[in-house]
Amino acid sequence: MFLKLQPLLQSIFFLFGLEAILLKQNMVGWIMLFLLVVSAYGAKKIGGKWFFSVLPIFFTLSSAMLLYLITMPLQEHIFIVLATIMYYLALLGAYRLGIYDCDQTAKGMNMMAMATTVFFTYAGAYGLYLNFFVPVYYLMIVYLGVTLLVSYQYFLIIKKDNRKIVLIYSFLLALVMSELVWTMTFWPFGYLTTGVIALILYYVLWDLIQSHLLNLLSKKKVVANMIFFSVLIGFVLLSAKWLPVV
Repeated sequence: MFLKLQPLLQSIFFLFGLEAILLKQNMVGWIMLFLLVVSAYGAKKIGGKWFFSVLPIFFTLSSAMLLYLITMPLQEHIFIVLATIMYYLALLGAYRLGIYDCDQTAKGMNMMAMATTVFFTYAGAYGLYLNFFVPVYYLMIVYLGVTLLVSYQYFLIIKKDNRKIVLIYSFLLALVMSELVWTMTFWPFGYLTTGVIALILYYVLWDLIQSHLLNLLSKKKVVANMIFFSVLIGFVLLSAKWLPVV
């Protein structure tokens, strides 16, 4: 069953909350506070553990960031609907993992929500950096913090018997991504292109760490990943609009 009452009700709150941000821009702070409290407490209640709150919290924050960068009303509403669907999948995954922590379908839902959260954060934070001339170290801190916590909650699901190793690998991944975004600030691309490239780079490293934690890592897999994702990044770069550096 893919329809559960608690995740569905919380997702409806999320949808109306984002819509309220568009209508009541003078109350954004209060609306965000409400959504964050609902996300944190609701996800913990649904999944039974506090670390299940990590994804909904950062998904809410990153959705609001990206929503702010969308200018066309129709696109805003489409984005809200799609974000709500992914938010629901994150909560449904937490619900199913809370019942049975080896549920592979639920892990897939969590992984999809994690990847979406990472992309929203990377693209949204970079868009705010470009539009408001935010100091680059703030951008690096956002990449570091979100990557660390989001990765940690997923790796903890697949390697719950060794929190120390999970924390170390999550921190190393977060550190690499924070350094990579500093490099990307010199690239002549907009926030969506940069977000896509950052997500691809993140996924390459994340997949290698996941394979290592599951004892599935091999030289063949490393080489295959490097070739495939190099081609994918090349395609993104060739199809992207190169903005002039001013």
